[in-house]
Amino acid sequence: MRVLAAAALLLVPMTAEAACQAIRFPPGSFGTELRGVAPSEDVLCYTLATGEGQTARLRVLRGNNVIFAIPGITDAQDAFSFRTQRRTYEILVGQLMRAVTPQPFLLSVSVQ
Repeated sequence: MRVLAAAALLLVPMTAEAACQAIRFPPGSFGTELRGVAPSEDVLCYTLATGEGQTARLRVLRGNNVIFAIPGITDAQDAFSFRTQRRTYEILVGQLMRAVTPQPFLLSVSVQ
């Protein structure tokens, strides 16, 4: 079931207005929390710039139907960590099972 949902998450086209938002950490910190609302028929797009050999950690802290995908890295996750390369990753946040209503979420992102 998760594989089909992941495919649905990635196949939903982003609208022209849905430009990716860069994730920025507060000065002196290694992470942040993103609050948002996962739309019922689309995904939210964020970008995360990292250095080589760091560890990125993402976890959905709130959101009963909310998952994220990192194209080329992982699909349909509510928690995931990985060793980074020096590049900018795209993070797509959406709903696992498409609901009629948007779903609020809180996503923790850290890089060390």
